[in-house]
Amino acid sequence: MVKDNTSFLFTKKKFDSLKTETKHKWVIKWLLVIYQKLITNRINSEAVLLFATEYNRILNWLDITFKEPPSTMENRAWVEFVSDAVHFHRLGAGLLPKDHDLLVNYSINITTNDTLNKKKYAIKPLDYYVAVDSFRSVFNVGSLFRITDAAGFKSIILGSTPGSEHPLVQKISMGASAWIKSEKTDDLAAALTDKKHDGYSIIGLETIEPSQEYTMFDWPEKAVLVIGNEEYGISRHVLQICNHFVHIPMFGRKNSINVANAASVVMFHIAGKLNRHQEQWKWQ
Repeated sequence: MVKDNTSFLFTKKKFDSLKTETKHKWVIKWLLVIYQKLITNRINSEAVLLFATEYNRILNWLDITFKEPPSTMENRAWVEFVSDAVHFHRLGAGLLPKDHDLLVNYSINITTNDTLNKKKYAIKPLDYYVAVDSFRSVFNVGSLFRITDAAGFKSIILGSTPGSEHPLVQKISMGASAWIKSEKTDDLAAALTDKKHDGYSIIGLETIEPSQEYTMFDWPEKAVLVIGNEEYGISRHVLQICNHFVHIPMFGRKNSINVANAASVVMFHIAGKLNRHQEQWKWQ
């Protein structure tokens, strides 16, 4: 690895002269340089520690706090930390994803008649939670509310993730966020530990050893399915709580798919397996 300069470009005097949004944007640019060095293995341990000191100085200039840097020199831990820091400053700069600018406004063109249909299927929800580990995209969060409803899961646990209070989550979920129960936490590992004590298996959707193909896994009657961050997957401290891991095999050139799509694949498989021999469907 090559020793590299991790210094921020600004003096405090020059930095203080900038608008708040501009300050965050410059910090993002700097963090992205560090991020690229981390993922390409072009920064050594000494430079990483210098970066941590420099970043703490910048946070003091901004008079804000962020989570503690990793206590290990493991590369993945620092990749997660810098990635989360970029997202943190994006929020500070008002740079939330604007999905309505990127996607067709399908909510105007499609009518689901969810609340108008007098003949609905009603099914007892599965004793399953889906836990979300630090999602960044409100499109993925909104999609997951809708999938949770359609797959008959019990509830969503939102770890450091926007929820039903966000107007775009409400819009993209097509109303499902209004009736799907959710709980928010800044410590997903602790929330999952509580569920484990209540008898729930904690199952991570992640491609690590000893992960099993999701179709070969023996799904229990009650569990929490953990879905990881769009960028780096399930964070290290949450991985340690999981009892089991499953993955979706890939048959093309890409080795991953969108997190909401991945959740949909596995959640509907679970619903099919656990409901197949149950006479729960009825007309209302």
